[in-house]
Amino acid sequence: MKVNRHVKIVELVNKYDIETQEELADRLRAEGFQITQATVSRDIRDLHLFKVAGIEKKYRYAYINDGESDISPKMRSLFRDCLISVRA
Repeated sequence: MKVNRHVKIVELVNKYDIETQEELADRLRAEGFQITQATVSRDIRDLHLFKVAGIEKKYRYAYINDGESDISPKMRSLFRDCLISVRA
C-alpha cells in the first residue's frame, strides 16, 4: 500500500501544483487512499519532496527522481538558471 501511495504522490506532484499537505491529502483521498495528515507528512519526508517556486510566487511540492542519479529536466533547468558557481 505504501509503495502504491508513493507512486501516486509522485504522479500527483508532477501533474498538479500542490502547495500544502492538506491539498495533497485531499487529492490522495479523491484517488481512493484512506490517509491521515501524519501519513502524508511521513510520505513527503520519505520521498524527499521539497518546495519550489510555482506560479504567482506560490510554492509547490516537487520531486527529483533519484534513480540512477537521473535529474529531472525541470531540476536541470532550475540549476542551470540559478547556479552561479560551486566550490569544493
